[in-house]
Amino acid sequence: MHALSARLTSKRLYIEDLAARLDAMERGKQAMSAVAYRLFARRLRSAVAAYPAGLLTAQLGRTHPAVLQAIEQQQFEIEGMLSGVGSGRAVVAAAALFRSLAPPRRG
Repeated sequence: MHALSARLTSKRLYIEDLAARLDAMERGKQAMSAVAYRLFARRLRSAVAAYPAGLLTAQLGRTHPAVLQAIEQQQFEIEGMLSGVGSGRAVVAAAALFRSLAPPRRG
């Protein structure tokens, strides 16, 4: 069990470092580099995918917006929708919009 905890702690520190680098670029505290930003964002997505989302949200969600964005993106890719207040209404509205845009059926 201790090895698992050490592995999660190591991964959390890695995620925290990547998120801090992305946040620094987004806030202008570090010069923006498109290549570095894409690399850090891709690595963050990969690392977040291998970490329990609820635990990561509790540990880093308040201090690093990039972590929450990566978790939401992962959830959207898996479930096809975001969670949270109003997500159910958004799904219904999107379905209605898609139906209205669909060409009429010929029967």
